[in-house]
Amino acid sequence: MQATEERRKRKRVALHWPVRLFRGSSTLAVECTTENLTIDGFYCFSKEPFLQLERLECIISIPAGRFGYSESPLVLQCRVCVTRVEHQKGSFGLGCLIEHYDLLVSRPSEPSVAAQFA
Repeated sequence: MQATEERRKRKRVALHWPVRLFRGSSTLAVECTTENLTIDGFYCFSKEPFLQLERLECIISIPAGRFGYSESPLVLQCRVCVTRVEHQKGSFGLGCLIEHYDLLVSRPSEPSVAAQFA
């Protein structure tokens, strides 16, 4: 058996973080969990179909306790482009390229913005 060459430019890290995907101005979220992340994107499974090259807003909740912050998760608010759609049994695998992001961190004295998305 011949080994396949890795085509990706970035190393993937197997992290399973909650993701909420939003279409346009919709307030309805599609909830997913990342399978892996790179410096410029992520792969997740969705029960809802998306189109290749569709642009979405998303919220990724990062468990903050591991990074020395409060117990509230950090929130990465992103604009992404769906670069790959794979039909799986009962779900869709989505490869998403992060085009822009903002890291939202709450201050100890104020209510957590991140807690809204936990």
